[in-house]
Amino acid sequence: MNEADRLSALRKAVDVLADAGPEDRLAARPNWDSLAVLLVVTHFEHDYGVTVTGAQVRACATVRDLLALLPPSKS
Repeated sequence: MNEADRLSALRKAVDVLADAGPEDRLAARPNWDSLAVLLVVTHFEHDYGVTVTGAQVRACATVRDLLALLPPSKS
């Protein structure tokens, strides 16, 4: 799964990011709040089996930073 596929899945799972691009700043997104952080944590756990903390998500500045929390795709 490449970055575009991961971004598409993230957009579907987290409505606040529905129209977000990789370089969009999370803090500038309307409604980027604790519920959005929880949705990201849940999406990563459910869809990728990756456990991230709320603190890790909140430390991300951009959507691309969020995607970087996921391990590299296996070819």
